[in-house]
Amino acid sequence: MAVKTFTTGEVLTAADTNTYLANAGLDYIKQVTVGSAVASVDVTSCFSATYDNYRIVYSNITPSAGQDLTVTLLAGTTPSTTGYYRGFIYVNLATSAVTGSALQNAGSFPVASVSSTSFRHAGIIELFMPFLTQYTGMWSTNYLMRTDITAPAVSGSHQVATSYDGLRITTSTGTITGGTITVYGYRKG
Repeated sequence: MAVKTFTTGEVLTAADTNTYLANAGLDYIKQVTVGSAVASVDVTSCFSATYDNYRIVYSNITPSAGQDLTVTLLAGTTPSTTGYYRGFIYVNLATSAVTGSALQNAGSFPVASVSSTSFRHAGIIELFMPFLTQYTGMWSTNYLMRTDITAPAVSGSHQVATSYDGLRITTSTGTITGGTITVYGYRKG
């Protein structure tokens, strides 16, 4: 919907407010607080037919060790553990060498990495059409806190044509504590 321009002295009606606020970009769906010393966090019942595309923001999650975080799609509480394809280019901070990395038919999407407990996990995951019975697209960027490499963005697809209504974030090693995972839906109209 087009944006309405109001002029000085014009009355802002309830109908205008309702119409233009109802067509704003992102809708808050739910937020999950990460528990204490957990190896994974499920965010269930967050994808539906109401939205096609989603933004997941995770922040201030404390690792117990240097670790990676991965995302697995859920149908109810059942994870899909195959069909994840992902690629990214990263920079070695010591040598400035640019290198690529890819995963084919993996068990999850890697989305974040920290090299020590001095850092916190924080980032954004975009999921495209997870609720539709087709492949799901993924793009993520994170506050990559490593002393050896940096990678600003990761993209990929989950190539299993199933409807998913949630996600699981899992550690590669150790546990995570605190912080939040918030899901937003992109409005369709």
